Amino acid sequence: MKLTFTLFIAIVCIASSSIAQTQKSKKNGFVPGQKKPGLFGIAFTLTDFNAPKNFGKSNATTLKIKDMAPGISAFYFKGLTPFIDFSAKFNAVFFDYSATFAKKTVKTEMGLELEPTINIRPLKDENVWAPFLSAGIGGGVYSGRMGGYIPLGAGLQLNASNTTYFFLQAQYKWSITPKVFEDNLFYSIGFAQNIGTD
Repeated sequence: MKLTFTLFIAIVCIASSSIAQTQKSKKNGFVPGQKKPGLFGIAFTLTDFNAPKNFGKSNATTLKIKDMAPGISAFYFKGLTPFIDFSAKFNAVFFDYSATFAKKTVKTEMGLELEPTINIRPLKDENVWAPFLSAGIGGGVYSGRMGGYIPLGAGLQLNASNTTYFFLQAQYKWSITPKVFEDNLFYSIGFAQNIGTD
């Protein structure tokens, strides 16, 4: 009888704790085990146009950060399933495209990109750290010239509070319009916030 009563008390305590955690998560707009809520974020970016040219070369040198093209990105994330997210990014890359392809130096040039991707994670969102793989298609305008690319990459998300996330990502952008811009490596670090209740 004493053992039965002890088990009953333990079950009640576990159930109460579970309910409290679920209610707290719902208050934050997120229930563990469900898909990611809609997130809006911003990231700082670096684009490396030289590294892909040196892959496999014995005299390849490491490019310094100061030689990469800086940029900024605004993005949206939304869970499709507990393990798959959709994201859309709008990138602004500051790079002298004319100096590279038209042999004209104009240091105020900018590329504007729109990039939808699918991101697959092996872990659910309630985990603090979750790696992911991404793939999609992107396109943009580069100093008045249209171009397209296929982004393939990997990243790491940090779930800070079920409503705030931090993202670190690296992508290889395979250019499908090499006459506009060449393959490049794209790095980004940023954060996103759930501003809704879904």
